[in-house]
Amino acid sequence: MRRTQGFTLLELLIAIAIFALLALATYRMLDSVLQTDSTTRAHELQLRELVRAMAAFERDLLQVIARPARDPFGEARPALLGEDLGGVAVELSRAGWRNPLGRARAGVQRVRWQLSGEQWQRRYWNVLDQAQDSQAQVQQALHGVTRLQLRYLHGDGGWRDSWPPAEGRGEEALAALPRAVELVLEHRRYGELRRLLRLPDVLPQRQAPPSQDGAAEEAPDVQKEASQ
Repeated sequence: MRRTQGFTLLELLIAIAIFALLALATYRMLDSVLQTDSTTRAHELQLRELVRAMAAFERDLLQVIARPARDPFGEARPALLGEDLGGVAVELSRAGWRNPLGRARAGVQRVRWQLSGEQWQRRYWNVLDQAQDSQAQVQQALHGVTRLQLRYLHGDGGWRDSWPPAEGRGEEALAALPRAVELVLEHRRYGELRRLLRLPDVLPQRQAPPSQDGAAEEAPDVQKEASQ
């Protein structure tokens, strides 16, 4: 009979060491792939957030209308208000507010974009002419914003850091809109981003008295625009 020969202890130890090295290399490769995938997904989410915020800001500006509003104390606020004191912010009246539920409200929405810490926020009100109990709804648009700057192009071709311009007076100044808005945004990951948005040429809207629930009725031409 032939005698069966097995592996020696040394051969077994060598084989185990080789398999251990292969397993370690495979684990490190898999871990590297998983980390790369996680980083790519995080970058993708941040990029989507940036694109979504910029698109929402641009959409609000392109739907601006020359419709002044009223604050909770009954004071008139310009159709577009650009502030540079105590934080950069822009507040405006925009048309095209969808109403799929058919609620009794205006189709014009009052929105405000402002920087709070490192969070770029979009705020909006359920009524156009506000009452003292009107509360703004806050949407967190973009995180990681370290600097925000807005400039407004006047009809004379000059840029203003705030709007309406200081030389404007009366109802005409309240309904005046800039020709364009320049946005400079500095993000922690993407650095400095600059957008130049040309505003549509719109005429002032007839100001309607607020209804009993605090929502202002739309002018006929605004209703027609919102229904299209």
